[in-house]
Amino acid sequence: MKVKDIMTQPLQTCTIDMNLAAASRRMKETGSGTLAVLNHRGRLAGIVTDRDLALAIGNIRDPALTAVALLMTHPVHTCGPDDDAHAAMDTMSTFKVRRLPVVSEAGDVEGMISIDDIILWGAPKSAVSLRSLVAALRSICSASSAAVHDAEP
Repeated sequence: MKVKDIMTQPLQTCTIDMNLAAASRRMKETGSGTLAVLNHRGRLAGIVTDRDLALAIGNIRDPALTAVALLMTHPVHTCGPDDDAHAAMDTMSTFKVRRLPVVSEAGDVEGMISIDDIILWGAPKSAVSLRSLVAALRSICSASSAAVHDAEP
């Protein structure tokens, strides 16, 4: 199964100079937890997630005066629309990320694929095995769950 068959479209985006308050509103209005951040040429510069925004609240004095560029994750791991879903899942697993922007060979951002997309659309169609899916989830979650377990008394 190809990434383009299960990726989320349309892609929700913002610009690098959009402020955090506006980015948060865009996420709420569109029901999206991730925005692809585009530079002034319309190319992928990074991504920002609802989790990024939530974690920044304690450190940002005025979200309306803080640009997304200061908070976004970059560089970003990507995949192509014609990549196999397994390859995208392997990239997520290797880099411990839950989402990959889908970028064409021409450099255009076409969509976003998440581990949720693979679970919802890839696993039921047997495009990925449950064994490989569980292995990927273990890898993706291992860094964050290890930190939680290390913090416990």
